[in-house]
Amino acid sequence: MEGKIITLVVLTFERAHVLKSLLESEDIECFLENTNLIQGAVSTGVKVRIPEDALEGALKVLESMMQEEFKLPTREQVPPRILLPVDFSEYSKKAAIIAIDWAAVLGAELTVLHTYFNPILSTMPFSDSFAYEMNLEDLASDLEDKAIAGMNKFKAFLDEKNELLGDKKITIKTELEKGVAEDEIISYSKVYMPLVIIMGTRGKDKKVADLIGSVTAEVVERAKVPVLAVPEDFHYKGIDKLKNILYATDFMDGDFKAIRILEKIAKPLDMKVVCAHVSPRDHLEWDDVKLKGLKEHFKKIYGETHVDCDLIEHEDLYIALESYVREKDIDILSFTRRRRSLISKLFNPNIAKKMLFHSNTPLLVFND
Repeated sequence: MEGKIITLVVLTFERAHVLKSLLESEDIECFLENTNLIQGAVSTGVKVRIPEDALEGALKVLESMMQEEFKLPTREQVPPRILLPVDFSEYSKKAAIIAIDWAAVLGAELTVLHTYFNPILSTMPFSDSFAYEMNLEDLASDLEDKAIAGMNKFKAFLDEKNELLGDKKITIKTELEKGVAEDEIISYSKVYMPLVIIMGTRGKDKKVADLIGSVTAEVVERAKVPVLAVPEDFHYKGIDKLKNILYATDFMDGDFKAIRILEKIAKPLDMKVVCAHVSPRDHLEWDDVKLKGLKEHFKKIYGETHVDCDLIEHEDLYIALESYVREKDIDILSFTRRRRSLISKLFNPNIAKKMLFHSNTPLLVFND
């Protein structure tokens, strides 16, 4: 931006992003700046900054937005979008390649989100001497510069991959946010409303200090949209090589919602959907009846040739799924995470580590 920069308005995080989108649709440059330095973009205090010479047009957009009472569009009104949180690591790159290919098939927009540490956020105001013991503004500025440089380099990497798509090239946008990564990803996803969040996760042999794994686990835990967690050790050979997706069901109402979303994000890939339930021996007969009913519902959406259903007899859910994935050449394991259910056992502290960090199979997780 050239010329004097002014603050147009200070809004909540969600509304600031809505206004930013509206301004950009009118070709008005703007950027957001957090002013709530202790809590970041949790609630209020996000400045919408614009060039001074764009004030007149920006005020018209703001007035129009206020007249609409800040109404957010519904998910059905939002065009297909994929959110790709990154930390510029190698596992982020692998997730990015999958995200670009997937977006090309869906005809979706891709937004790359990076959150960087703000030292001011972590400085609690115990005393003036403690808070300003070091030059935090200079440190924050240095971290911001590094984040910008990292994003520029990552964007160049994505642009190269995008060029290879030819006439299927997608729109790629970038966003930088200050704060705690998982909090910013969740907040941004509420505004952006993507079809799916695609994230990389570190391999099982990486150091404990690598944070991407814990961030991915937290996003999987809290996100209201599906999250595809891509292990670093996953051998990706191209979007056309993803042939089989396993949906692990527990016969709950959330399964039907997940099936509808799967239709939007997985059916275009022409993948075969395998619906499976892990059942102990004493539940086999009744579970078989319920599985047949769910299979009919799947067939209505995906067709006879693209759906298969299996009842897996086993007492241990994790072992059963891991074995099934290997035996049936499953490319993506999917399930709905919910409380007080059999599937929720996947997310106790020990099993979650196994599933997210010790598996080479991408996980597509829904939250009920």
